[in-house]
Amino acid sequence: MEYRLSIQTNREYASHGTLFPAMVERWKEEHLQMRNQLKEIRVMAASMYSLEDCSIGMCKLIELQDRMLSLIEDLELHSEWEEMELFPLLQTYLHPTTALSISRSVTVLEQDHDLAKRVVQSYVDGVNSMRVPIDLEFLHLMTSELVTACLILLKHFTLEEELVYPLADRILENLD
Repeated sequence: MEYRLSIQTNREYASHGTLFPAMVERWKEEHLQMRNQLKEIRVMAASMYSLEDCSIGMCKLIELQDRMLSLIEDLELHSEWEEMELFPLLQTYLHPTTALSISRSVTVLEQDHDLAKRVVQSYVDGVNSMRVPIDLEFLHLMTSELVTACLILLKHFTLEEELVYPLADRILENLD
C-alpha cells in the first residue's frame, strides 16, 4: 500500500477538506453499527450458557452463525475501505514520522482482525459439522468461540478508535 507523505501532497489534499470530514463521519458511523451488532451477538451467545435444552441451542447457534457471517462480510468491506481510502487520506495530513508510526500500528491492529476471523471460522466449521443431537459441552464450546471472536473484534475497534479518533478529530479541527 502506497502512502503519500510529502508536504506538497498534504497541501493538495487540504483542498479536499470536505472529503475527509465525510469519510471520518462514515468511519465512526460504521464502527458504531458494527459495535452494536457485536454486542447483540455477544449477549445472545452468552445467554446460551444457561440453556438446558440443546435443541433450542442448536437453532440459536445457526442463527448466530448467520448474524456473525453477515457482520464479518460488512467488516471486510469496511476494512477494505479503511485500507484503500480512509487511512491513506488520513496519512496525507500527518507528518511523515507520525504517518509511519500510524501505519505500523494499523498493521498490528489488523492482526487482531485476522485472529478474530480465524476464531469465527472455527465457530462456523463447528456449527457446520455439528451432529444431532448436540450436547451441552458442544453448545458451550461453540458459545465460547463466538464470545471470544466478539471480544477480539470489540477490542480491535476500541484500539483502532483510540489510535485514530484523536488524530482525525485534530485534523478536522484544523480544517475548520
